[in-house]
Amino acid sequence: MPRMEETCLLLILLLSGGLSTLPPHSREYHFVSQLMTWTEAQSYCREHFTDLVTIYNSNINQLLFSISPRLSTGAWIGLYDDRYSWKWSMEGKLLYVGSTHEFLIWANGQPDCANAKEYCVALQGQTQMDDRPCGASYPFLCYNAKNSSYILVKESRSWSAAQSYCRTYHTDLTSIRSKEEKSNITLTLNGSGVQYVWIGLYRDPWAPWSDNTTSPFTNWGSSEPNNGNSIEYCGDLNLLTGEWYDCYCDVRLSFFCFTAVTKQTVVKMKLQSEADMHSTEIQQQVSQQLSGLMLSEGLTDFRIRWRKVQSYRDDQSKKQDVDGGCKTED
Repeated sequence: MPRMEETCLLLILLLSGGLSTLPPHSREYHFVSQLMTWTEAQSYCREHFTDLVTIYNSNINQLLFSISPRLSTGAWIGLYDDRYSWKWSMEGKLLYVGSTHEFLIWANGQPDCANAKEYCVALQGQTQMDDRPCGASYPFLCYNAKNSSYILVKESRSWSAAQSYCRTYHTDLTSIRSKEEKSNITLTLNGSGVQYVWIGLYRDPWAPWSDNTTSPFTNWGSSEPNNGNSIEYCGDLNLLTGEWYDCYCDVRLSFFCFTAVTKQTVVKMKLQSEADMHSTEIQQQVSQQLSGLMLSEGLTDFRIRWRKVQSYRDDQSKKQDVDGGCKTED
């Protein structure tokens, strides 16, 4: 009888791939008429559905508008502006700078994101931080990593122009990452007479959404967002126009939730070798390599199963596909 090769059929069951990678068409949307604060609505959506909605494009915005009643009010969406999430220009890492900090000290009432336009930070009076409009012109403080020095540039520029200057002639706008750095910066500014001086702290407004995804699409109403009274950090969809407004987060509104739709895909791979394919060790090695490849592609929810297929080398049509380990026959 002809000699048989070792042949295994590898079944890969792909599931949703994780919420953060789900495309918009893999979501179902729900209008909830109960009145809740933004935080309460977020908790309700996460308990009963998946999360508050993220709006990726005009089609989703129109769909939400179409499934809601026409009322002279708004409904919460997953848009939230975290005024304490900042990044250093020199590192680019997101950090949380709360209202109390060991050496990063906010001036009284700051940050307040006045008029929804203050997304860059200047030192006020040499020691305290104040969020300011990024287009405002102030002197700025550069850092030179070659000799660990701080350079005060008294020429007033916008925050982005100051960043470009520091990156061209030094390293970057200065960061304040320790008590020692704060002390050195204070010494550099001592006696300079500057009221405000740019440092490298800034933030991206209205990102990410509640489900931790981001979207380039916006549909703000006229003059929105405006952060009225410096207390409007949550987004709602106007039920008469479909436009977005920023609102005080403790107002009680209806809201939109979404449900992630889990989809399954089975991928079959036929592996043929003269090696001992029913060997647990070989199967584990193959599975590990495939797992690493799928994880690198953002597929996080999957299962791998092995099945056996017996085939003759001379292509005689005698195959079997049954559960179990791979075997050989002579």
